[in-house]
Amino acid sequence: MNGLDEMITNEFLSYWDLQRLPFPKICDPANTFVNARFEQALKRLNQLLYTREIGVVIGEAGNGKSTLLDIFLSKVSSTRYKVILVSVPQNKPRELYRAISAAMGVNTSWFGADALKVVDLLTYSYIESNRPNLILIDEAHVLTPATLNELRLLTNTKVKNEPLITLMFFGQPALSSTLKLPAMIPLAQRVGAWITLGFFNEEESFSYLDWQLKMAGSKREIFLPAAKKAIFRRSQGNPRMINRLCWESLNQGCLDGTQVITEELFAHVCENLGPHLGN
Repeated sequence: MNGLDEMITNEFLSYWDLQRLPFPKICDPANTFVNARFEQALKRLNQLLYTREIGVVIGEAGNGKSTLLDIFLSKVSSTRYKVILVSVPQNKPRELYRAISAAMGVNTSWFGADALKVVDLLTYSYIESNRPNLILIDEAHVLTPATLNELRLLTNTKVKNEPLITLMFFGQPALSSTLKLPAMIPLAQRVGAWITLGFFNEEESFSYLDWQLKMAGSKREIFLPAAKKAIFRRSQGNPRMINRLCWESLNQGCLDGTQVITEELFAHVCENLGPHLGN
């Protein structure tokens, strides 16, 4: 943070009497709002660690898939599991194998990448460390049926009479559509947990908004009830949109010199929002 950014940030925090910035773009897994649906999703993912099946997490953009992934990873013991995270999946099988190899710390420029070599890598890792392999694919909705089938083939391999990998996909609804294709039946039939993340309802949205401000150090009501309702209507409970709408409202309130966020101020903020946030 440069000097100007720090000065503006400190002015913002001082104005609203906060200790840190609320509604951050990047969440701390150890300090994240978790509702009942998130708790249930985390339990299902933890079950997969023991059953060694395939898991699929589906959710619209902005509703917390990556946050759920981060929270889950923060709870997975690296001494018990070999965690292989592919956060930028590739559409070509060979490139996907390269991504898996790179996530395991292997230099693919000399190693090369194909199914047999990756199986050898995963097998050696499992036997040498006695840690089951956990492969997590974020943004999995970009994967083609051919690439998904390559991953299915990896689940066929067994070591010590146990599955070589536990595989988890995190993606937008397009992933669900792909997995429903006839060619995907062999993979879909192996899914042990199919988790669909919905948006917050009104009560959860209010709780989330209040929690963000409380965690930032607020000791008073900043958003009036009518403004909260308007934010829920506009965001439809999408956490990312709630973050953006609240942040813009706080900035506008600071500029206008108001002590609370009213429905009228929020309506003014909405007039100047960009695509997918405005009317």
